[in-house]
Amino acid sequence: MNTFELEITKTIPATVSVVFEAWLDPNALAKFMLPMDGMTAEAKADAQEGGEYLVVMKAGDQELPHHGIYKTIDKYSKLAFTWNNPFNETESLVTLSFAETDSGETQLTLHHSGLPSEESRDNHQGGWTRIADTLEAVVSAAS
Repeated sequence: MNTFELEITKTIPATVSVVFEAWLDPNALAKFMLPMDGMTAEAKADAQEGGEYLVVMKAGDQELPHHGIYKTIDKYSKLAFTWNNPFNETESLVTLSFAETDSGETQLTLHHSGLPSEESRDNHQGGWTRIADTLEAVVSAAS
């Protein structure tokens, strides 16, 4: 079976530690895991390798649970977790890399592999881009 992948890179004006920790903090996750306008989210996270997370995105009356397991937590460098959602029958993998820029900002690279179709890849590309933009706003407001 063919699978598809995507990668986005974003420079965020916050330290690597602040950006990294946001991905493990359920309160922060609920604020930035919003791939579309008008959504809200609730999140839970057992932030350790092998621990589970759950992000329930809400669009109107519709609840969209996204869940998985933290595979790699390499503090301030790399984070990887499985990704399960109501739209795909297969599990995929999200890998985040964090690098400090010369100006002390964070270069975040998000790689999502194992997506089942071009449509899924394209939908996730848009969603992750919006999430990265919202993450920037959340961590900038917090720092």
